[in-house]
Amino acid sequence: MQEFRTKELYADFYENKGKPLLIIIGGSRKGIWSISKILLDYLLKHYSVLIFAYFGVGELPKNLSKVPLEYFINGINIIKSKLNLKDEDITIVANSKGAEAALLLVSKHINAKAVVACVPSCYVWQGLVKNFLDFIFPKSSWTLNGKQLPFIKFRYNRKILKDIKNKIYLSCSIKSISENKNNKVLIDLKEFKGKLLLLSSDSDNYWPSKDMCDTIVQNFKINVTHKVLNLTGHYFQDYEESVKEIIDFLDGTR
Repeated sequence: MQEFRTKELYADFYENKGKPLLIIIGGSRKGIWSISKILLDYLLKHYSVLIFAYFGVGELPKNLSKVPLEYFINGINIIKSKLNLKDEDITIVANSKGAEAALLLVSKHINAKAVVACVPSCYVWQGLVKNFLDFIFPKSSWTLNGKQLPFIKFRYNRKILKDIKNKIYLSCSIKSISENKNNKVLIDLKEFKGKLLLLSSDSDNYWPSKDMCDTIVQNFKINVTHKVLNLTGHYFQDYEESVKEIIDFLDGTR
């Protein structure tokens, strides 16, 4: 395993000569995402694997706010060039906020053969920070060419603040979507030509991943499959049921 630890690319890279590239982008936990041993063992048999960090470590942005999409694009191109790969040799598996980033990337910027988006968003959201002033003056999670992408702002009331204190974020997301007036926040996937697997849950306490996946299916005529799993957690690259769905899908794309 090769460690990249620069502001241009902060990632773990497992090279598997002659194999296609699979990219993993984790959610809102800082640093390099950890995945189940079952999934990693499977991936290392069939792919070269690049696991991104994109905030909270090294010289990367401190918070998940105003993260440049160019960071992912350039990092992927570094490995793509190193392995002499074509677009059809790239697959992405991403979770939650990382899936939001992945869908943005394949909307226009990266040509991937297949994408697994676990509990994703169909929208661009406000960045996640700890400084209260940043909630008063919100910023986008992502930038492109130095400009913030249009985003859904968080909306609050007394009940929502109580929910957040108890680590239940769903009510904030639902209110924020319902009060959003910016039609540019929807991630436009009409140009995506690969295969897309959406995994969501009816019991997602972080945001309405099922409804957001349904929005993708309803709005874009692309090669997409949406599966709703009976899982209460949010870390789909760890759980046995979701890992099985990911592996089955990847088997069908190789």
